Amino acid sequence: MRTIGRGGSLSSRRRPGGEVRTSVTDVYEQSLTLQFDPLTIEHLGYKMYSHLPNALAELIANAYDADATLVRIILAESPDSRSVTVEDDGHGMSVRGLNEKYLRIGRNRRVLGEQLSESGRRRVAGKKGLGKLALFGIGETIELRTRREGSPQESLVRLDWSEIKNSTGNVYHPQLSRVEASRATSGTVVTLSNLRRRTSVVAQDLAVSLGRLFIYRDNDFRIEVVDAGGRTHHVDRRSRMDNLERDAEWRVPDDLPAELKARLPDASVTGRIVATAKPVPVEQRGLALYAHGRLANEPEFFGVSESSYAFSYLTGYLEVDYIDEQEADVISTDRRAMSWDSGSSAGLRAFLQDLLRWIAHERRTARRTANRKRLVQEHGVDIDAWTGTIKGPEKEAVQDAAEILTSADSVIGDKDRSSLIESLRKIAPEYADLHWRHLHPKIQQAAENFYRIEYYHSALTEAAKRYVNDLRERTGLSGLTATQIVNQSLSEGNLKLDVSAPFLAEGFDKNTLDSMREGQFQLSKGAVSAFRNPLAHEEEQRLQAAGALTAQDCLDGLSIISHLYRRMEAGSPSASET
Repeated sequence: MRTIGRGGSLSSRRRPGGEVRTSVTDVYEQSLTLQFDPLTIEHLGYKMYSHLPNALAELIANAYDADATLVRIILAESPDSRSVTVEDDGHGMSVRGLNEKYLRIGRNRRVLGEQLSESGRRRVAGKKGLGKLALFGIGETIELRTRREGSPQESLVRLDWSEIKNSTGNVYHPQLSRVEASRATSGTVVTLSNLRRRTSVVAQDLAVSLGRLFIYRDNDFRIEVVDAGGRTHHVDRRSRMDNLERDAEWRVPDDLPAELKARLPDASVTGRIVATAKPVPVEQRGLALYAHGRLANEPEFFGVSESSYAFSYLTGYLEVDYIDEQEADVISTDRRAMSWDSGSSAGLRAFLQDLLRWIAHERRTARRTANRKRLVQEHGVDIDAWTGTIKGPEKEAVQDAAEILTSADSVIGDKDRSSLIESLRKIAPEYADLHWRHLHPKIQQAAENFYRIEYYHSALTEAAKRYVNDLRERTGLSGLTATQIVNQSLSEGNLKLDVSAPFLAEGFDKNTLDSMREGQFQLSKGAVSAFRNPLAHEEEQRLQAAGALTAQDCLDGLSIISHLYRRMEAGSPSASET
């Protein structure tokens, strides 16, 4: 192992624009130097990057900019220590690169004209040159190994937070060594130890969190998290929305109305917005903004006033690359939020507010439609067809109750909705007016098919037939017309079925019992005459068109026949016939 000394010479030259660049004459004899104010590192690193995924995202972004195809985050844990290692197969860094680029705080590579990666295939995301400080928000010791393609050696750099704080003169010389390459390919390995956090890192949770921070489209770029047991968890950079049950989805800009398309702050803005069937996790609610593949603003609703319940069903993202190409830097250092004070960002925020208001309106219609569709799929209930079968004054109340069940802003859960719809259907089934009469089941059965298709006279006729036919069977009469059966079984002189029989032991007056018998006879004659005979003389459609036979008439007639049927069913053969 060869340790780099602090000797060597430096030369300076002035570039166009007045910038002074320092070159290393003998790079292998030049020590590394980090110039800083310790408070800068504390505020930009330790305090700003308190979230592990956001800090690690800086290393992942560096790897992406270095043309890496694979980044592995390796978690190690023992009773005495824990560490996080991030390794990539990018092009690595030379000692010159370490000194002039990696250890230079605040170096803006885009201002320096470095907008593409070395291969020219990728647009770089790095901009501020502050990401390296993020690592001190995770651990107090940073060890970096890096190797350029073709080099037999790699550089090993060690940075220690306690040494930085105790250094003098605002200059810190990290430990640098040149060692035999430990890997066959180029790349960089960064190990963070003496971690600040006291709890273990859950690999799967970390993988999910990292997946929300990137939206790189490159198929040749993979991110993996390896847990302490050696199990690999792939970071899925595809949209988490793909796994959500959705009510509706909108593509930006394709699905936007003309007025919103005209107000797009930049033609390059694209994205997806989803209205879900179930509430999305809190951390995913709202629109996330990405710039050049990296999160620029965590999901939010940008000040739009909307109920938290309604917005708990909305999630999505927009790619706003143009915002990162403005002269004003509006993305926060830890890339969790944007500043909305500049002209370009203020215009974007105003557009986002109008977009979300439109989406909220569209969501209500989409959710109501989806709720109705689920009732058909899960319960076989078509709301309009169901409530349309109710003719009475209760129809409006049933419609109101059904609308609540399918409302876009209903707070009813799926299980409760299912229970309520089943209960409501028991209270108000299809053709509820028919059921609400509590007709005798056999009369209901005889009339229902014709009642459903609004052939009301036929419904009454079938009910009357059922009554007369069962009366014939009970009395043994045959070969007679309906009128003859009624006359020869219920009239006073031909009483073959006594409907007063159940009450003989009650001590009722004889006149009361006679009235029951006479009433059964006269009502039966009337039912046959009123409900069966008109069809023999007039067309049913004309009767209904004239209002001579309505749904209400039918229900009233069915109630009479149902009453007669129950009396007949409870009656007994006449004593004079036994």
